[in-house]
Order: sequence, then structure tokens, then C-alpha cells
Amino acid sequence: MNQGVTNRQLVLLVMLLSITGTLIQPHAQAIYHAEQHAYLSYIPLFLVMTCSMWMLNRVQQRFSNQDLFESLVERHPFMGRVIGLLYILFFLFVFARDIRLIGDYVSITLLETTPISIIVLSLLVMAVFIVRGGLGSLIGMSELYVTLFILISLVVPFMLVQQVDLANLMPYFYIDVADVGKGSWYLFSFFGEMIALPFVVKGSDFRFKSVLWGITISTLLLILVLIETITSIGVPVASRLVYPSYELARQLQISDFLDRFDLALAAATLPAMITKIAFDLYFVCWGLKRMIPKVSGKIMTGPVALVGFVCAFWFFKNAIQLFRFTREWTWIAILFEVLFPIILFVFLRPRREETDSSRQGDKQRKTEHKHQDQEKKNADSDEEGKTKRDDMQGGELQPS
Repeated sequence: MNQGVTNRQLVLLVMLLSITGTLIQPHAQAIYHAEQHAYLSYIPLFLVMTCSMWMLNRVQQRFSNQDLFESLVERHPFMGRVIGLLYILFFLFVFARDIRLIGDYVSITLLETTPISIIVLSLLVMAVFIVRGGLGSLIGMSELYVTLFILISLVVPFMLVQQVDLANLMPYFYIDVADVGKGSWYLFSFFGEMIALPFVVKGSDFRFKSVLWGITISTLLLILVLIETITSIGVPVASRLVYPSYELARQLQISDFLDRFDLALAAATLPAMITKIAFDLYFVCWGLKRMIPKVSGKIMTGPVALVGFVCAFWFFKNAIQLFRFTREWTWIAILFEVLFPIILFVFLRPRREETDSSRQGDKQRKTEHKHQDQEKKNADSDEEGKTKRDDMQGGELQPS
């Protein structure tokens, strides 16, 4: 059964899926192509993902008590399972990519002498235990660590005041639209992974207003991080870094006794990255449970995690290959984050019989409410008339 999700939790889940992966890798590629105007690359992403999530929200409203996996299988048993399995394979690849990406990040920034296979295996063990707790565990970790990330993002600009050079943003108004579009291309596949939410959240809990708040806050925070990176590091250096956000954290210094404040920031944001890996694993296991009802999602967490572990080293030999694959991966991501939502919005509708029965039920409920209101009004009017008659007849007798 689906876990209930509140408005605040939905906003935090959107931020978890859109910020975590985007913050680590593709900013350097966006800066390389769009240069000082790389922050504008998020504007097309905001518009495209808002449209995609709005369409899926409309689809979810047609099946208010089901998630998107359920509605696909129930409405179109064959084609629904095909689309569901394609999404499962898509996020299985995302799971393997995130494992390798975060494993390389931890190996470079925190544990330089530890073998990356041991790091990735440790991350997987933590993700498996989180997923076994269900969606509630993911929501709880998101509420804690995504909130912590927001606080850090708001405090960091005040620490970077001495390193900021606004001349790095010049020329301010000479914008190359084609280069900004290239920057959006590299950012899109990471930012659009919020598309997974309708598949694990039932329609009555998937509210577009909360999703829009999540997309807006994520966009503003990532724009802030990009502007900080460009103004403090500069375009020539930032465009050639693998992890420019980590290099941005290395610019922070608190007096003379904390010259490696970046380690504290990396350790604080690492739980959010592990939560993102756990969500990818949860999506795959939840999808397999919906496609094959006899399969237990908890039992599948271990085997699926091992498959992701193998694929992480099978698909990508090193961090450079993973870095370069972002350009080609966007072609595949567009299919799942833009094209399929349009197809589902047009074709995924409840049966006419179900629609008619639901309309009749709504009419019947409205009629019952009207009758109840009318009876209440009649009772109130009778009581008022009785009170007036009592007043006209008089209460206590007055002395003559």
C-alpha cells in the first residue's frame, strides 16, 4: 500500500531527486558551454519539467487512489507493463550511474586511499537498509538531510563574500542562446529525475502546487550554486573541474583554524546522496512488485542492489567515461521525462464505465448533500418560527 505523503514531504522529495545528482557532476559541462551565463540554463529546464509534471498530475487525478504503475497495469495490461518495465530499466541504469558517481566523489573528496569497490559496497548496504524501511524511511531522511542542505546553501554565500568577483559574470547582457541551450542539454537528464514521483505516490497525494514549489526552490538553489561557482572560481577553471561544487566548498575558510571546511560540508551532504541512491533502488523494487504482484519488494532489494553494483563497474570504467556519457544520456532521458508523459497524458484515461459510475456517484453524493442541507434549513426555520411564536405569546406574567 502507498505511503501517505504531505505537501512538505512532496516538496522535499522533488528537491532530493532534482538537486543531488545535478550538484555533483554536470555543472562543469554547463559552464564549459554557456560560460558566465550557465545559470540561465535552468530556465528551459524549469519550463519543460513543469509541463511534464503538470501532465502527469492530470493523469494522476484520473486515478486518485492509485500510483502510475497501478493505473498503467490496470488500464492497459500489456502495453502498461511494457512502459512500466522500460521505466524500471531506465532507473536501474540511473541507480548504477548514481552508485558510481557518488562512489567516485567520495573516493576523491573523503576516502582517497580506500578502494572504490569497498566504498560503493558500503553505500549499497546503507541504501538496502533504508529501502527495507519503505517510503517512510526515505521521506524521513529527506526531511532531515534535504533541509540541512537548504540551510547550508543559504549560509555558504555569506562565507564566500571575500572570494566573490562579480566581474566573472561579464558581459552581463551578451547572452548566446545556443550555448545556454547546450548547457541545458547537459543538465536536463539529472534535473528531470523527479519524474519518478508519480510512480510511487498515489494520485490523491500527488499535488501539482507542491510539485511546483519543489521545482521552483530547486531551480533557485541550483542557480545560486552556479553563480557562486562562477564568481568565486571563474569560468576557465570551473569549466575544467570534475566536481566544481566541491571546489567551491574548498574556497570556504573560517578564520585560520578551519581551512578544510569542505570536508564538513561533504560529510553533511553525503547522507542526502545516499538517500538518492536508496530512492533509485526503491523505485526499481516497487516497480517490480507492481509488474509482478507475487514478487516481494523487500526480498528484491538485495539482488537488485547487487545487479546495480555489477552494472556500475560494467558500464563505466572510470569517472571520465561517466562524465562524457552525459551528452548521449540526455537523448534517452528525453524519452522518459518528456515524450512518455505526453503519451500518458493523451492516452491513459479510465474506462468509460468507470467514468460514468464515478460521475453518477458524484451526482448522488451532491444530491444527498443538497437534501441534507435542505432538511437542515427547514429544521432551522421551524425552530426560528417556534421561537417567534413563544416571544409573541410572552414569557413571564407581568404584575397588573
